[in-house]
Amino acid sequence: MEIIGLGEVITMMGSFAVVIALLAATLFGIKKYSAGMGFSGEQKLELLEIKNLGSRQKLLLVGINGDQVLIGVTPHSLTQLGTWNTPGHAVKSQGSSDESKITHKKGHHGMSFRPLFNKAKIKD
Repeated sequence: MEIIGLGEVITMMGSFAVVIALLAATLFGIKKYSAGMGFSGEQKLELLEIKNLGSRQKLLLVGINGDQVLIGVTPHSLTQLGTWNTPGHAVKSQGSSDESKITHKKGHHGMSFRPLFNKAKIKD
């Protein structure tokens, strides 16, 4: 068994310190310059809820800039079923120009999924 000398230990520790410093500098650079490229910590798109309807069909409730969009997903297509403005809770269903109010209890992400789904189902 070979004995490691003090000089080799110092060299290994120095190399380790250089690697850690380069990692920290890279992470700092990514954080600083990503804000200018539009990758800031602000999320403008969030997935609020998913409802599986079958093995290959589902409904997605997506939040985009304060609005909520109900999207139907199949293996071959995405279909927008309705849009809700979260602050006023106005409903704008695709193919319909009238707006109505939803007065149900708010869920974890603004409105619960069931009233939005029922409202979109009634409009179609």
